[in-house]
Amino acid sequence: MAMTSTDDLRRKVLELFVKHGQALLLHDIAAAFGVSSESPAYESLRETVLELVEEGVLVRSRRRRFALAGTEHTFFRGRFVVEADGASYVETADKKLPRIHVRRRYAGTALHGDIVEVRLLPTPPRKQPRGEIVRILERSQAPISGTLQYDGSFYFVVPDEAVYPFDFLVAADHLGSAKPGDKVIARLLRWDSPQQNPQVIITDVIGRSGSAWSEFESIYREFQLPRSFPEPAIVVARTMATQPITSGMRHDFRSWEIVTIDPPDAKDFDDALSLTHLPNGNLQLGVHIADVSAYVPADSPLDREALERATSVYLVSGVVPMLPEQLSNDICSLVPGKDRCAFSVLMEFAPDGTRVGYQITESTICSKRRFTYEEVDHILSRGEGDHAELLQALQKLATTLRQRRFASGGIDFSTMELRFELDQLGNPVRAYLKGSTNATRLVEECMLAANRCVTEHVTALAKTWRVRGGLPFLYRVHDQPDAEKLRMAIAFVQTLGIEVPRNRTQLSAFDINRILEQVSERPEAAVVNMVLLRSMAKAHYSSTNIGHYGLGFRDYTHFTSPIRRYPDLVVHRLLKEYALGKPSAHRIAYHRDRLDPIAEHCSERERTAVEAERASQKVAQILLARAYESAEFNATITGVAEFGVFVLCDDIFAEGLCPVRWLPRDRYLFDQERYALVGRHHGELFQLGKRIRVRLEQVHIGRRQIDFRYVGPPTH
Repeated sequence: MAMTSTDDLRRKVLELFVKHGQALLLHDIAAAFGVSSESPAYESLRETVLELVEEGVLVRSRRRRFALAGTEHTFFRGRFVVEADGASYVETADKKLPRIHVRRRYAGTALHGDIVEVRLLPTPPRKQPRGEIVRILERSQAPISGTLQYDGSFYFVVPDEAVYPFDFLVAADHLGSAKPGDKVIARLLRWDSPQQNPQVIITDVIGRSGSAWSEFESIYREFQLPRSFPEPAIVVARTMATQPITSGMRHDFRSWEIVTIDPPDAKDFDDALSLTHLPNGNLQLGVHIADVSAYVPADSPLDREALERATSVYLVSGVVPMLPEQLSNDICSLVPGKDRCAFSVLMEFAPDGTRVGYQITESTICSKRRFTYEEVDHILSRGEGDHAELLQALQKLATTLRQRRFASGGIDFSTMELRFELDQLGNPVRAYLKGSTNATRLVEECMLAANRCVTEHVTALAKTWRVRGGLPFLYRVHDQPDAEKLRMAIAFVQTLGIEVPRNRTQLSAFDINRILEQVSERPEAAVVNMVLLRSMAKAHYSSTNIGHYGLGFRDYTHFTSPIRRYPDLVVHRLLKEYALGKPSAHRIAYHRDRLDPIAEHCSERERTAVEAERASQKVAQILLARAYESAEFNATITGVAEFGVFVLCDDIFAEGLCPVRWLPRDRYLFDQERYALVGRHHGELFQLGKRIRVRLEQVHIGRRQIDFRYVGPPTH
């Protein structure tokens, strides 16, 4: 784009905002004009945009987005999200209105994942903000997986995901080779009216619906998860993997007692631990992280592919790695007995857990032992075994750090992880829950300490160098809970007879910990944890530091898993650059403009990974549940809606819907404050967390749905 004058540039910038009708990053503006961030024209563009802000023509948000003045408070741009229970909303970048709820009749033809413009509707006080989607800015490109069916008149795809509350019509000439009963992948063709069904075209046939291979394979296709790496990325990985390890400026820690602790099925070991008793009575905790940045050249084909993926995805049927195996499972992995490049954070702690000093340095290490969590738990419980003295000292320090974290504002949530055991054909044969143990908590506290330390280091450098606005950095942030969600959570907790501070619409982290402590030995403990967790905001990546509410940290990032998370790789590179001295103003500006898009992209890819992992678990639940149709289970109510209750059954841990029609005959009223369905005539109460007895009535493979029928109270 030729920029001949300031007036001409101003006019073109304003025309761009009028055309798009939404807030834009400086990176987006430059991209629209074809201007590189390294060119002189970029600085002219930046100055023009900032002048328009000073004049009040544009406004700038805290997340460095720009918008026309007067349009930023009524119309919002965001991603349309549909939950499995039917709730839908638009996720915005606005701090005051991060989520605008949209009822289905106000969603028009928006589909889950679309980028939309939403108009704020008048909302009563103390109610969740509501809106109406007025424009679809960008259709989601996510494929639609489902089962092709034919009713004698029409072909249609029954979608796998509950985020699509309708079937998709398929014209006969858009079937390809698909036949009724096939598991297929479809692409949206058009949806012109909410009074009609969307139309799709079949793009791929996976196989017959219902087979384990077809159902798991559909997850890869649905979420566009790559099966392989492009050849240019592989070439770089192979070349870098054969580079000889040179000590150079690295500190040599190869003689140290360093160990790794990971799940039994882990193949990539990206963190290792050491602990040294110092002469002054303090402890030096060493957190040694795989130095992935030494093997992934910035802006290389390998780096661009890693950024595009942004994270490894852990499905029930396998892992979609961020990096090729030559790096992730070999040269970067801190395998025992092999010299490896690492990025080490050495933290000195006083006996009370106060950090009194630290050093961040590139290093060479050699792990002495690869432990599983189970092995470490066994050694800690017995007090003897390989490296028992080291492990016991690490546990003692981790316990101290954990207590300090909770005392200073960290929240002590208790969560369980659902796992599956597969047979040789990939069929789920068992489901089980895994919670935290002494070993997992040990590793967690050490990683949190390192993540916090490197972030505070960057904050301190910015103050020392007097960098206005701080040094560019990629933070892991967690905002305060949504006020309305937390108010509803408080109301529910009170219905259980649990003491909650009076006259409080907000709870501090200390209040939440007191509630969790009150219920820790009660049957309601799990459901109270769940309700309070659901009221929390979602953690994400940002170039603006707002702290981490859940951890109680003012400064926090992700540094400890660069093999599987791209933000950690970015943090490593920034730390290395800042270790060379204060960067130039040009480099600071370059990083600031670059980090915003990276933060947004990585947050989005993380959301996609979570959705794919949940879909994978749902597939496993469905496949496992098929063998238990008509069986009865004790179950816990995990969700309540107007149309029924969601339950998680014991033993096989299958989750599904018990619809109102299969509850005891009555007219049920949905009590949102109590998270309950209440029988109007007989007073039967079905509340979140209640234990009941259910029969597994139907398994719908095509819709990934399990239906349960209420039987009665639970058996003991």
